[in-house]
Amino acid sequence: MSKYVIYLRGINVGGKNKIRMADLREKLTDEGFENVQTYIQSGNIVLESELGIKTIEGLAERIIIDNFEIDSTRIKVLALEYGVYQRIMEETPDHFGSIVEGIDYRYDVLFPMGISVEEVMKDIQVRENIDTVWHGKHAIYYRRPGPSHPDYTKSGLSRLAQKAVYQSITIRNWKTTLKLWEMLNTE
Repeated sequence: MSKYVIYLRGINVGGKNKIRMADLREKLTDEGFENVQTYIQSGNIVLESELGIKTIEGLAERIIIDNFEIDSTRIKVLALEYGVYQRIMEETPDHFGSIVEGIDYRYDVLFPMGISVEEVMKDIQVRENIDTVWHGKHAIYYRRPGPSHPDYTKSGLSRLAQKAVYQSITIRNWKTTLKLWEMLNTE
């Protein structure tokens, strides 16, 4: 039995595609997934399964589409096995998630879905002296000014949403990324 992080894209965003996590946990458990846990309402799941990644992704997507009234064209599922998530955590840049020189930054992790990190990097616009971006093999780490910073609205990350590649990534803030790692390591 292996542990996985499952990220859902396209649910509970802007009041659309609403799914209660308690209902989703129940449906996933009914389909044979074990130790299903969710974190907040934005499609963050930790579970155990003997199935492979592609099977988990397909089954989770089918469960969502068959059991919830949603726009299925917006739904994407990303399954990351424990070892891959561990490498994502190990590749995290030093001081990622920290206040640097008194500046409160926002830290996000971009997870490609069905494309490579390199393909996503081609479309990321980094604004000099505003954004900082690092990448590993499985994820992209993005630092931008926080809401109290005068350059908050100038980050290039917002421009990514206007590009086709945006449909092939899911983004989680650093706090959520860390919480899922903690959940993966809890018995």
